[in-house]
Amino acid sequence: MLDSVEVPRRALRWFNAVAIAFVVSDVVAQTQPPENVALINGQWFTGTAFEPRTLYSVDGRFTATRPARVDRTIDLAGTWIVPPFGEAHNHNIDGVVEERSRRAIARYLADGVFYVKIQGNFPVSEALKRRLGVNSPTGPDVLFAQAFLTSSGGHPIQLHEQILLAQGYYPGFTRERLEDSVYITLDSEDDLETKWPRVRALRPDFIKANLWYSDEFEKRKSDPAYVGRRGLDPRLLQKLVVKAHRDRLRVSVHITNAADFHHAVAAGADEIVHGGGPSPFNTIEDRMGDPRLVREPARVGQLFGEALRSSNAYRPIAVDDARLAARHGIVVVTTVVSLTRAPEAARAGIRPAMAANLRLLLDNGVTLAVGSDNVTDTSVLEVEQLATLGVLDNLAMLRMWAETTPLAIFPDRKIGRLSEGYEASFLALAGNPLEDLRHLREIKLRFKQGFPLEP
Repeated sequence: MLDSVEVPRRALRWFNAVAIAFVVSDVVAQTQPPENVALINGQWFTGTAFEPRTLYSVDGRFTATRPARVDRTIDLAGTWIVPPFGEAHNHNIDGVVEERSRRAIARYLADGVFYVKIQGNFPVSEALKRRLGVNSPTGPDVLFAQAFLTSSGGHPIQLHEQILLAQGYYPGFTRERLEDSVYITLDSEDDLETKWPRVRALRPDFIKANLWYSDEFEKRKSDPAYVGRRGLDPRLLQKLVVKAHRDRLRVSVHITNAADFHHAVAAGADEIVHGGGPSPFNTIEDRMGDPRLVREPARVGQLFGEALRSSNAYRPIAVDDARLAARHGIVVVTTVVSLTRAPEAARAGIRPAMAANLRLLLDNGVTLAVGSDNVTDTSVLEVEQLATLGVLDNLAMLRMWAETTPLAIFPDRKIGRLSEGYEASFLALAGNPLEDLRHLREIKLRFKQGFPLEP
């Protein structure tokens, strides 16, 4: 029987003991095959409801057939079993400060988020990945874009050079060290051809490209007033997607408005981030022309109101674009947790726009995945904010976080279901999340690819 442990105490233990606990368990996982484990009792998620059953973990896969040898039995009585969760948009694991990435990994494991997509970062070496324990049975499975692809003076160069560098996020770094590492600028087809070997040398798992008000690309591309508030030429994005696909790399595109959504779909992107509605801070930043002013809360409400009244800041996504995205299987990643960082005046204006975009996408069959773009979040806060919009019920929220998002990150793996032949990874919750989503935070046991992650 699993012991009942108060959630805050468990989280505290994870954060304080992670260095010891995971070094030990990682050694075990690397030197021993997973045991044959009988998983008895418990209420197992079927995709629509929970039902009692017994499953076995054999060679790190689920089976309903009892093996000839059972090494261990775990009694899951009194728990609700769900697949682990995903985070499709973050930047909090990188190659800058190793301990900072370790803390992010500890948060992911504590919150049951086993599948992560890092959408732009200072490149992480293969050696660092091994030290961090990612992509192993005892750590989260992580994909890295490594670098952002943008135009000269495009987003997010200003964010990294003028804000993060100044705040000490890159200790000992210079601007020159960020160029061609955190971001690579592409302004022409010649740039794409000559710099593509540099992109490939970073060994990205996928490509992250940035659009920003692409309907105003010609107006903004050479104007110093728009430094930090522009992105790739949408015509160049099409050629970038073709080149990436030839190298079997999927392409994720950052958008800021509905025109960017249109151009990302037209270019054949595989994924669109900020698709639930542009971040309020991107919108304010564009209106203000200086991202540092985002940190002046007294002005945010006023400036956001101005942004909402501008001609195309919050124009809805076109229905035809949504339908085309659905036909092409393009995944759209939500980013609504930014609401929590905006003053109430801003929230009141953005919530209806976000909800309307999400409804439009869902009504037209677009696949939605959960992504926060918040380095202090693991996607749990994103899920809670999504729930407040009233667009998705508890069942839809659970399926999007535990089924759709992991598969959106790793489409070729058998994850996201508690079924025969799927990877034996699950979370045991203290209560039924279909009745109350708060139970998603009450994790009593974590199990990954045949290994319990609890001491």
